Amino acid sequence: MKTIGLLYSKKTVQTAELGQRIAEAWGKGIEYVDIETARLADITRHSGLILGTPTYFNGELPYAWSEMLPELEDADLSGLQVAIFGTGDQVNSPVSFADGVGLLAEYFESLGAQIVGKTSPEGYSYEQSLAERDGELLGLVIDWVNQPELTDKRLAAWLDQLHTEFRSEERRV
Repeated sequence: MKTIGLLYSKKTVQTAELGQRIAEAWGKGIEYVDIETARLADITRHSGLILGTPTYFNGELPYAWSEMLPELEDADLSGLQVAIFGTGDQVNSPVSFADGVGLLAEYFESLGAQIVGKTSPEGYSYEQSLAERDGELLGLVIDWVNQPELTDKRLAAWLDQLHTEFRSEERRV
């Protein structure tokens, strides 16, 4: 049985902390892959992916993702389920809040992947975000700065949702 790949950089402190918490809560069947050294084979050997990213500057992906994504540019990820988590600051970055989530979603969708783990934007306050489409956030967004008290609840609900969404795909195959 294939595992779920958990990809993020350990150099991004808050994203790394979330990634570690996801791995611990998930238990068996998940494998960490460092995006600093990841290659196409690290992506395609998994039955699904959970990707983590912060948003840098004015809505940019961190360098590690920018360096890794060209490795995938010709890949066919049709049908691969991808969930994305990210961090953001809705007060200090209200026009690029968690844009990294949206950028990864767009890129992986362009390769045929299916984005799962969408969440509600309810409870957040920002002007715009590439992480939001059609009234949904394209993954889990955590604001450690302004809403740290909501992190545990949001993370637990998202992981329950992912367990269901990833399992439902296994039953269809």
